[in-house]
Amino acid sequence: MRRLLLDTSVLIKWFHAEGEAELPEARILRSAHVNGDLDVHMIDLALYEIGNVLVRALSWDPVEVGDQLDDLQAIVGPPLTIPLDWLRRAALLAYQHDLTFYDASWAAASAELKVPLVSADRKLQGAGLAESPTQACLRLQLSPR
Repeated sequence: MRRLLLDTSVLIKWFHAEGEAELPEARILRSAHVNGDLDVHMIDLALYEIGNVLVRALSWDPVEVGDQLDDLQAIVGPPLTIPLDWLRRAALLAYQHDLTFYDASWAAASAELKVPLVSADRKLQGAGLAESPTQACLRLQLSPR
């Protein structure tokens, strides 16, 4: 089974469309996961980051935010919790690539899990730590059904 780690910048596209780039590709990844063609994972940080975007940037109602987080977990499954030793790697990656600790945590989890990280974050992509949703779809030969 092909496995991927999707960060918040991709997962948010599953539920929010306005102003989002690579929306079709992010949703192709979701469909491939739901159809059993792909095994998608997230770390627990995703719940906090998505909740923050929905509350702060999009001004969603608290009940809708909770429902959306429930939906995300129903689709992806329980989030992975990052062990402390992975956080050491995150600190190193943050330092080496001038990343936020949050973004470096995604990259560390990807490296430790030995699965590709898919992110819309240009800094992660530029550091060679993530591929874009478009790149992932092309590499995996995924297209709309």
